[in-house]
Amino acid sequence: MKYLYVITSDNSDFYLEQTYLSMTSLRHFMPKAFISLLIDNTTENSLINTRKNILNIVDELKTVIIDNQYNKKARSRWLKTSMRQYIDEDFLFLDGDTIITEDLSIIENINIGAVLNEHTYLSDLGEYNPVYLLDMQKIDKRLGFSSTINLNTYFNSGVLFCKDCTITHNFFQEWHNQWLYCFEHGTITDQQSFNQANYSLGNIISELSGEWNCQILADGGVRFLHNAKIIHYFATSLVSFEPAFRLASAGVFALIKENGYPPPEIQRLLEAPKTAFGTFSRVVSDMNVIGAFDSSMFSKLVWLNRRHPNLFRKCDSFMAFLRIKSRKQ
Repeated sequence: MKYLYVITSDNSDFYLEQTYLSMTSLRHFMPKAFISLLIDNTTENSLINTRKNILNIVDELKTVIIDNQYNKKARSRWLKTSMRQYIDEDFLFLDGDTIITEDLSIIENINIGAVLNEHTYLSDLGEYNPVYLLDMQKIDKRLGFSSTINLNTYFNSGVLFCKDCTITHNFFQEWHNQWLYCFEHGTITDQQSFNQANYSLGNIISELSGEWNCQILADGGVRFLHNAKIIHYFATSLVSFEPAFRLASAGVFALIKENGYPPPEIQRLLEAPKTAFGTFSRVVSDMNVIGAFDSSMFSKLVWLNRRHPNLFRKCDSFMAFLRIKSRKQ
């Protein structure tokens, strides 16, 4: 089985560095893993100086020419939704913002498999965070989709097992076509098209256990952390607070960018990644507290970021100042 990563990146971002870190964690636990890297032509042109060091850990590099009408974010989704076309044999796709914690060679005999998004069935999501579910359904209705309405499963596409067979080739063709439709209607992200493709083809995705994609920012993720095979820390967040998970820190990615590879102090964290949390990290497990946070504070932050991004950044900077001040005291 191949282990597949997809990157669209340039020197202004950390996507390459995040992926390099994930690949390094995979090599630590699986030294003989066959790593495939799928990139676009713009990213290939950026692999100069220390950025080309990532190729030293890759067994297979494939480059696809993508039309310039797509920006960097859209190119990443274009590649991701069509990757089955360019990679032969069975593969396990891994988002760049993942950390491997153990051997991944044993997986169920299935055609296509993924983990529930946020480790939650939609019926449960409707109970404790109905605002989030309604937002998802609102986007689907605008697109003419119905996966969040007619199914109880909604999968995360960050870790995806894919057998090399007709079923999966058909799925990826449907997924890519659905994503192109989404792009034309103003939606760049791939989750909507991924789940709609699953619905259109008869709900063919097999549910993998949460340990295969332990989404540590999700409310349901903590129960899978103790035996997680893959930690998915989500590099994109609303605020610039220092993350509890140390391997998700911008400072870590900056060190990789500066050195051209993960330096020894970072590689030592990869030896026991399930313990790579900051000294002051806390688990809040009460459902009422979680619900209050999601429905009030989180929704207000989302609204503020969308409507008044400059004010949001000022609030974020002020909160960062208070944290620094409190630490000094």
